[in-house]
Amino acid sequence: MSALFLSRWGVIGVDGDDAISFLQSQLSNDVAGMSESQLRLAGLCTAKGRLLGSFFILRQGKQVFMVCRKEIVPALVKRLNMFVLRSKCKVRDSSAEFQVAYVAATDLARPMQVEWDEHGNATGSLRALGGVTPGFSLIADEQGTADTQADDAFEFALQQLGIAYVSQPTVEMFVPQAINFDLVGGVSFSKGCYPGQEIVARSHYLGKVKRRVFKATASGDLVVAAGQDVWLAGKDNEPAGVVATSVKLNGQQHLLIELPVDDAEQPNAIFRVKSEAGEAVLQVTPPPYDVHQKGNVFETA
Repeated sequence: MSALFLSRWGVIGVDGDDAISFLQSQLSNDVAGMSESQLRLAGLCTAKGRLLGSFFILRQGKQVFMVCRKEIVPALVKRLNMFVLRSKCKVRDSSAEFQVAYVAATDLARPMQVEWDEHGNATGSLRALGGVTPGFSLIADEQGTADTQADDAFEFALQQLGIAYVSQPTVEMFVPQAINFDLVGGVSFSKGCYPGQEIVARSHYLGKVKRRVFKATASGDLVVAAGQDVWLAGKDNEPAGVVATSVKLNGQQHLLIELPVDDAEQPNAIFRVKSEAGEAVLQVTPPPYDVHQKGNVFETA
């Protein structure tokens, strides 16, 4: 496996006797029930169910590592430390201890699997994509040269898999279901309480989820960024949705955009992102799973 070091992704470390139970009470997914060979997604929500951050979760003994966008790490560490109280654990920014590297094709046999080596390094697999299974490595005590092109390749793989994530512009913008976090395995509906759990559960059990994330490409010269409004032609009074993630690879902008399902599935709908610098027309397509389902539609590791 060849590893490409990332510049836009960091690591939060939580360790101590109560690390697992503490995170079980804070995150949207089941940390207590995961093994060291599993990779899971999870979110940290406000009391109103809005995502402050989203993570790839890895566990080794009493340590938990949370991989997320680097620019939101300080705020998330501060937030989690507010709730540690008497729990016997420490939450810290571990980005200087571990580098995250993109792996274009892992050797792991199953999706959402983690393999640890004798040096404390870990490799996690995502989902099959184009005949291979991409993933990432958590590498300790090694300082490779980070490259934004590696970030672009990793974030493009996430976009192709329909896995959205929280970055600085989208903090507190989405409930988990709005970015399909329940569909890609980021929410457990059987674990105990966590901040925002009542609102997340209500959206799951009562009624239809009306807003979901869809894939899109953007044409035109306008640089489209996460957090920008998305407009539906013919409805100029308010935005239809918002850009959740954006990455440019090989000259093409690839997005995940949050939209009302009914609007996104209109066959002739035209969506745009507009600013003073111009506009971009979006070509919208479904993610690689059924947005009308409820709960995790990905296979489990």
